[in-house]
Amino acid sequence: MTKISDDQDDDKPLDPAMEKVRRKLARLMVVSIGIMLVGLMAVLGAVVYKSGAGSGVTETARATLELPAGFSVADTAVSETRILFRGAGEDGGQRVLVYDLATGRLVADHAIDQAN
Repeated sequence: MTKISDDQDDDKPLDPAMEKVRRKLARLMVVSIGIMLVGLMAVLGAVVYKSGAGSGVTETARATLELPAGFSVADTAVSETRILFRGAGEDGGQRVLVYDLATGRLVADHAIDQAN
């Protein structure tokens, strides 16, 4: 009977060509792991940077908007870029004013006509 011994095959040194291939594969594995670690650190750094960016002290936006003379404000509404004032004009008629917050300019002035 022939007995196959795997233990003897493991102990034999590799021929030079196979040893060269093994070294190349080991080097490739080390380089690949290094690149993956650098990429992982970059992603974690970006996450930490983004999460910390919103917690900093921000400057308060300040502006003075000039409403028409005699206009009395009854209600306001704010969106991301605009602010709306609803109220009554000098003549007592209902009006809606819309200001652009970025420029501080009046962009709409609408009179509300109430039909009976």
